Amino acid sequence: MNYYLAIDEGTSSTRTLLFDESFNLIDLSQKEINMIYPKPGWVEQDAEELYHKTEETMVEVVERNNLSWNDIIGIGITNQRETIVAWDKNTGNPLTNAIVWQCRRTDELINRYPAEFWREVKRKTGLVKDPYFSGSKIVWMIENVPAVKEAYKNGNLKVGTIESWLTFKLSGKHVTDLSNASRTQLLNIHALDWDDEILKTFGLSKDILPEVVGTAIDKGFETKFGPKIYGMIGDQQSALFGQRAFEIGDAKCTYGTGAFVLMNSGAMPPKPHPGLITSIGWKIDDEIIYSLEGSIFTVGAFFKWLKDIEMIKEYTDLEKYSRNIENGGVYIVPALSGLGTPYWDSDARGLIIGLTRATKKENIIRAALESVAFSVREVIDSMQEAVWTKIRKMNVDGGATKNKLLMEIQSDLLNAEIFVPEFQEITALGAAFMAAIGSKNLSINEIKNLQFSGIKIMPKDNEKLEKDYYIWREAVLRSKGWIKSTNISY
Repeated sequence: MNYYLAIDEGTSSTRTLLFDESFNLIDLSQKEINMIYPKPGWVEQDAEELYHKTEETMVEVVERNNLSWNDIIGIGITNQRETIVAWDKNTGNPLTNAIVWQCRRTDELINRYPAEFWREVKRKTGLVKDPYFSGSKIVWMIENVPAVKEAYKNGNLKVGTIESWLTFKLSGKHVTDLSNASRTQLLNIHALDWDDEILKTFGLSKDILPEVVGTAIDKGFETKFGPKIYGMIGDQQSALFGQRAFEIGDAKCTYGTGAFVLMNSGAMPPKPHPGLITSIGWKIDDEIIYSLEGSIFTVGAFFKWLKDIEMIKEYTDLEKYSRNIENGGVYIVPALSGLGTPYWDSDARGLIIGLTRATKKENIIRAALESVAFSVREVIDSMQEAVWTKIRKMNVDGGATKNKLLMEIQSDLLNAEIFVPEFQEITALGAAFMAAIGSKNLSINEIKNLQFSGIKIMPKDNEKLEKDYYIWREAVLRSKGWIKSTNISY
């Protein structure tokens, strides 16, 4: 029996999952990654910790199952996107902490570039003006971290997103895949290469960037353990692939730290939509698939905040307290890190409105659940407008899908079927699929024939939710621009 390793490096933890050749999950190892918050709105991680804990999970899952590395056919990596690492090409050591995708430190930096430049960025990269993406993070590092500035000046600097960093540490290769590269604001998604004009405006040299490869890599990159890395793909695209969204219009939503709605938009980039972004879904051999995407920055992170302030003790309390109560006129905008799709407002902040003396804790918790479903509905509305297609079914995955009430609310709001697969490690499964394809042991047609079991949730009457949705959108408008209008730096 031979196996695949899927490395799933997320925001809060890093994991290695062991799949057999039939893609049954055999085992997994997981380790939490510490978050660092140097200032309000700043989010970092220790890149060395991230790598070493990833390596530990790899070794643990192999040794615990009494396997040798020769039993591993190949490795697939999927990862948190946009997070950027800078390291010295000679020592291989990071020069500063990784700047995480949630970090808002480049809010002011991006304003130095004119509106015309951002229009070109949108046209060429599919992305919008926002500190979310990697490009401005790299600029900030070079300008503000002496070690990074010195390495850049001396020609010793290398940068990369997380899959690039892990691949470098495991194989010595400085590469990135198209799905992750398309999240940097530096990749021309039409030419499939780094864009010289954007780099020039940012003041960045192409020499610091990794070589761009497909998501399924037929030759692979040999690791220090022996098995080759045959697949690399960003976590949200990996979930889309793992959900087998192979037809135009197929959509999925992953409910994790944030929520990310992706739709397969086919072999050509879709027409730009003001609130949506376009990324590369995957590239296998000569076939490339683009994805339309909506990003909601705060979902699981908001539920964790409720736990941190002791409004709930366990995540199961979210449904327990919300099942038999309405929101009581309370509406929440979970903009702890600004607003993503369709507003892209980094100055927005979280808001709870409609409180009265009669408001109960349960009303607030119910409003928190509804705010997530409302946010996803807003993204889906934008997608349906962009592609002129009504979504009748949405596949979902991620930790929050365990909350049946949330999924019921979501189905009612979308007036669409929600399919919750029984197997929830969809993101890692996508990486395992990619490794199998890269190593020439699997085809997309064979993946299509695999059977998934799960729960179908069908919509019910949504008249009150529909009214609440439009009231909630009024609350969103009140949360916009808070930092700019108050000059409070949080």
